[in-house]
Amino acid sequence: MTLIIQLLYLFVLVAVCSYAGWQGGWPERTGAAIMFVGSILTVIAATTFYPGWNTPEAGIFIVDLLVLAAFGNLALYSDRFWPIWVTSFHLIAVTIHVASLADSSVAALAYANAQEFWAYPMLAGIAIGTWNHRHRQASPRRGNAARY
Repeated sequence: MTLIIQLLYLFVLVAVCSYAGWQGGWPERTGAAIMFVGSILTVIAATTFYPGWNTPEAGIFIVDLLVLAAFGNLALYSDRFWPIWVTSFHLIAVTIHVASLADSSVAALAYANAQEFWAYPMLAGIAIGTWNHRHRQASPRRGNAARY
């Protein structure tokens, strides 16, 4: 079952990143790159420093902090709304790390599932942002009225 979930995530990740790279503007492409690189670094951190989900994942926590900083920077410098949503979704994932560091009685399965869950709303935010960008570009209106 875990392999199926991992393959599903990989498929969705590649599909959304390809769509953002093909149809998105610079914020969508940057968000897709952050998500893709963050996913690769998470796999590297999980296989290199794997203590199991019974204890907090220090390597994944560091990667998540870097991804949070990157999305926060994108939200500050972009003229789109979706980076704010994606940053907030990822902030929840980082907060789960902090909660597991503060209280070691957090169940391992709940910790693992909560970490995996928030990647899907993040990918949905990038896909919706790309869709909105594509429709803005196709709109005959220009200027601030067509921006958002």
